[in-house]
Amino acid sequence: MTRKLTPQQRKFANEYIKSNNAYQSAIAAGYSKNYASVGTKKLLENVRIQQYIHKKTDKVVQAESDEADEVLKNIYRIAAGKEIKRHYVKIDNLAKEAAEVAGDNSLAARMEYMVDNTALTPAATKEQVAAAELWFKLNGELKNDSKEVEKQKIRKMDAETKIIEAKLADLEDDKDDQMDALTNMMNKLAKNVPKDDQNDS
Repeated sequence: MTRKLTPQQRKFANEYIKSNNAYQSAIAAGYSKNYASVGTKKLLENVRIQQYIHKKTDKVVQAESDEADEVLKNIYRIAAGKEIKRHYVKIDNLAKEAAEVAGDNSLAARMEYMVDNTALTPAATKEQVAAAELWFKLNGELKNDSKEVEKQKIRKMDAETKIIEAKLADLEDDKDDQMDALTNMMNKLAKNVPKDDQNDS
C-alpha cells in the first residue's frame, strides 16, 4: 500500500507549482523557516511529491493539448467548407428606432429588437481561404513566398534602385549644365560691359 501525501506535503507541492520557489512554498505550507531553509531539497526529492507535481502538470499539459487539437479541428472544418456553428445578433432596426424615439434604453427594450441567433453554415469563402492557408502553413506545405516570388521581388528592387540612380545622375548633369549655362551667360555679360565700368569695380 502506497502512502499518501500529508496535507502539509500536498500544500507544499501546490505552492511549489504556483511559485517554483521551494523555500517560500515550504513556509506557505506551514514548515518552519529553519526547515524551509534546509529541508526543501528533501521535500523536492520526495517521490510522492514528485509524482503529485507530475500528475498535476500532466493534466494541464493534456488540457492545453486538447484545446490545441480543437483549434486545429476548427481550422480544418472552416478550410474544408464544412458547416460550423455561427453566433450572430439580429437587430430589428424599426423596433430599435421606436425604442430610441420613446427614450427607452433599458436592457428589456434592447432585448426586444436584438435577437441572438445560431446557425450551422459554412464559413465565408474569404475565411475558408484564410483557414486553408493557415492549415497548409502549420503543416509546412505552404511558405509565405516561393523562391520564384522572392527572385521577382529582388529583380523589382534592383530595377527600382537603377531608376533612382539614373534620376540622381540626371540631376547631377542638370546641375553641371546649369552651371555651364550660368558661366557662359556671365562671360557674355562681361564682354558686353564697357571697359570703364570694369575698372570701377
